[in-house]
Amino acid sequence: MTRIMRITRVVGILLGGSVTLVGAMSLVGLVTDSFWVRLVVALVLVVGFPAFVSDRFFKRTKMTGGAAMVADVFAIVLLGVALVLVTVDFVSRPLLVREGDRYARSGSRAMARVVYFLGGVSPVFPEEKESPAGSVGSAAASAPSAGPSASAGN
Repeated sequence: MTRIMRITRVVGILLGGSVTLVGAMSLVGLVTDSFWVRLVVALVLVVGFPAFVSDRFFKRTKMTGGAAMVADVFAIVLLGVALVLVTVDFVSRPLLVREGDRYARSGSRAMARVVYFLGGVSPVFPEEKESPAGSVGSAAASAPSAGPSASAGN
């Protein structure tokens, strides 16, 4: 049972942390397009917010649980933030699509696909489009992608 609890804790932190990190990066992306600024601010938020919550929780309840209890609080908080981020689709979709566009422009197709998936859109990159028979080898196929064609509906 202890092994299952540890695995669940790690999966919660990794999954919730990655979704929360991408969401925080997209939120910081409203201010700047710099990858490093977005990453550093988002990392501070992703680590700082659960640390603050666990500190307040332990001071109010006077509980002791060691590192395992802190890891549980981190997993719960990160999964909760990720759930809220994905649930409020009308707010998070434009932010996540813009973040996916940033990754697509930088050439990180795999990360762009993940962020587009979180935003609920299906990307179509220029190389993936069906090209007419007369335009084989055109410059449009070799141009860097400018983002997805948002084919999402509710």
